Amino acid sequence: MASPFSKNLPNKVKSWNLPLIIQVWIFILINLFFQLIWENFEDDINQFTPFVSFSDAIGNLLLIITPRILNPLFDVDIVRDGISLILPGGYYVNFLFYLSGIKQMCLVTLIILIVPGPWLKKLWFIPLNLVIIQLMVFGRFLILNVHCLVHPEHINLLQDLLFGPMFYLEILVMWLVWVVIIAKTASLRNPVSEGKAH
Repeated sequence: MASPFSKNLPNKVKSWNLPLIIQVWIFILINLFFQLIWENFEDDINQFTPFVSFSDAIGNLLLIITPRILNPLFDVDIVRDGISLILPGGYYVNFLFYLSGIKQMCLVTLIILIVPGPWLKKLWFIPLNLVIIQLMVFGRFLILNVHCLVHPEHINLLQDLLFGPMFYLEILVMWLVWVVIIAKTASLRNPVSEGKAH
């Protein structure tokens, strides 16, 4: 015999009022699909003119601001050389396309566009996410340079194990804010108890 929850599932799917655990799996599938598409077309994406222009603008800004903050703060002489910041001791930090946050900005935009919710709220929620991501881009580049001044041998580990997952954690948190608080399309109640309530 089908449970009350199973009977109500078609209506819940139609209204997208699904238990949070199901929406988490949908979120994961969207992420995996996006990563697959991005990897397959990464060379073309890296040459897409609007993305290249945006990345260059962000990189130029960070390469100017970072030395102005760190030089007086640490009493060092960090100088720019093209897309690199040359640090004391011969170490350097490059600003590359993947550090611009464009991939994460595209992902969060796609997710919020796909997930149902009030369109007027999406008009301010998506830009808010993009601003947060760019603040994280600035913070990451600043911290990478600070860390390179102190422990340059660990910079790759810092990038791969901390900053990479941190961006996706931010996207997960903002998605949860959207489905639970703003759009209210996710049910936090247990599916079994919810079925009994009907």
